Amino acid sequence: MIAPPNVLRAARELVGMKQVDAAEAAGISRRSLQRLETGERGWANAAVLLQTYYENQGVVFIRPANGNGWGLIDNARGDDYSSDKTGTADLD
Repeated sequence: MIAPPNVLRAARELVGMKQVDAAEAAGISRRSLQRLETGERGWANAAVLLQTYYENQGVVFIRPANGNGWGLIDNARGDDYSSDKTGTADLD
């Protein structure tokens, strides 16, 4: 399951990258990354490449379950950005 736009954006911020750098590292165009992060129509393949890149950087995408929204964990640093931990930060 591909994460929604705001979760992809949060993942990029979690790894501390600018759009241009994340796009290049994932092998997609910056415009594709922008579309994915804003919810504009984008290429499914670009979304897979981007999410896979973040996962390879140690980001764990936690899918919604039990009434909780999306969450992120950075295994490289141990940071937890789950929606239930941040209170009002709804990643859905």
